[in-house]
Amino acid sequence: MAHLVLHDVDPKVIEELLRRADPHGRSIEEEAKKTLEEALGLSHARALRAARRIRAELAQPFGDSAEILREDRDR
Repeated sequence: MAHLVLHDVDPKVIEELLRRADPHGRSIEEEAKKTLEEALGLSHARALRAARRIRAELAQPFGDSAEILREDRDR
């Protein structure tokens, strides 16, 4: 996994990351990673929503395969 080092981060940003991390029991590093993932659309929740949407699209009922085979054979 790659490493990222940030310089000259505004202290307010650090404070906000700490404020968000505390209730979740995360370190500031974990909270920063989570925030970046969410901002870039890579969060687990977004991926799960996309997977559910795709599953719903694919769940449309298909016709009876026996009927399809009969129609094809009759042609």
